Amino acid sequence: MSEKQMNNYRLTSMEEPGDERMAQIMREVAEDARKSTRRAAERVAAGIEAASLEARARVEETLNKLRNGSK
Repeated sequence: MSEKQMNNYRLTSMEEPGDERMAQIMREVAEDARKSTRRAAERVAAGIEAASLEARARVEETLNKLRNGSK
C-alpha cells in the first residue's frame, strides 16, 4: 500500500481498512502510546526528584538548627 493510500484512510470512512492499513494504524497507535508513557514517566521522575531535593533541604535545615541549639 502506498504512503498516499495509507495517509488517505480515515477511521470515519464507511469502508473497512485492509489488514495492511489496520496493522499500520496499530503500529502508529502503539508508538504514540509509548511516547506518551515515556513523557509521563519523565514528568513523574522529575517530580519525585524535586520533592526529594526539597525534603533533603528541609532535613538539612532542621539538622543545622539543632546543631546550633535553636529550635
